[in-house]
Amino acid sequence: HGWTPLHDACRIKAPFKVRELLLKTWLSYEENRTKSEIMSLQRYNFKCTGFVLFSHLFALYNNKAYNHTPREIMNYFIRIQMWNGVTLVLDTHPTVIKTMDLDMKVTADVLSMTGRRCNLLSLWRVLCNEQDLLAAV
Repeated sequence: HGWTPLHDACRIKAPFKVRELLLKTWLSYEENRTKSEIMSLQRYNFKCTGFVLFSHLFALYNNKAYNHTPREIMNYFIRIQMWNGVTLVLDTHPTVIKTMDLDMKVTADVLSMTGRRCNLLSLWRVLCNEQDLLAAV
């Protein structure tokens, strides 16, 4: 694991806004979107301001410990507009879109974003689970 400004900010319990901004940037790098890299942040983010954000992030890889469903995690990241978090949910749980009961127009936007920001395998898995969208094409 590479030590980053995000790790330092978590270690010294920097203000939540600082950690949130650093996390947004950190998640934009593909090498940080792995289970081991994300869980490396866990050590410093217990019982501090912003724990809710990090608990949703950690739940993607350890749902038994944090008790958040992929749908709850996705909704949380959408609500706080952390789009790198949304794409991470799609990368790790591509079937989550099927559980969200999205309007057709919104689903098209989500698929477009998935194609631009997620890996190709995630887009393929999402499309496999949304075949009814392709029926009209």
